Amino acid sequence: MTDALKVLDEETSRLDRMARSFAQFGKLPEGARSLIDVAELARSTATASVPSHLALHLELAPDLPLVEGHHDALQRALMNVVLNAVHACADSGSITVRAERTILDGEAAVSLSVQDTGAGIPHDRLATIWEPYVTHKAGGTGLGLAIARQAVLAHHGIVSADSEPGEGTTIHFVLPASPNHGHIERP
Repeated sequence: MTDALKVLDEETSRLDRMARSFAQFGKLPEGARSLIDVAELARSTATASVPSHLALHLELAPDLPLVEGHHDALQRALMNVVLNAVHACADSGSITVRAERTILDGEAAVSLSVQDTGAGIPHDRLATIWEPYVTHKAGGTGLGLAIARQAVLAHHGIVSADSEPGEGTTIHFVLPASPNHGHIERP
């Protein structure tokens, strides 16, 4: 009887995750925008999402400009990417989360990337990773990267991906800086 309850519990959890993913897709950020410290967002999201058996490297520039937007939507986007990296690495490997200054359309911006040493994505599948309902993971919804892309585009940013089968994948977000270019100094 306990095996049946365990299966039911796991299936209920899986269906709950699926329902939440479907509810998030197509839903643009709402409410007031705020200034976001992308380095802190990256640090907190990555450390909460990467299990201890994987190596986590944080490369966060000390003087990033702030980004104006919806914290929860950007955190969810980053978390989806980090969780994909964790899945790609499986039992071993490393994940590097990097945030640095860049330029987008001639203006200050923040580049945020997640690089893993996982299985990589075959070149013929790379073009479709941002499409909703496309997945090659058992139990996946195919919405994680679609939701991430949607959130970044809603913040007037851009997304891209590089991957080499057998070597890993890097997902890139570029987000425009707040118009006042405020930033937080870090040591």
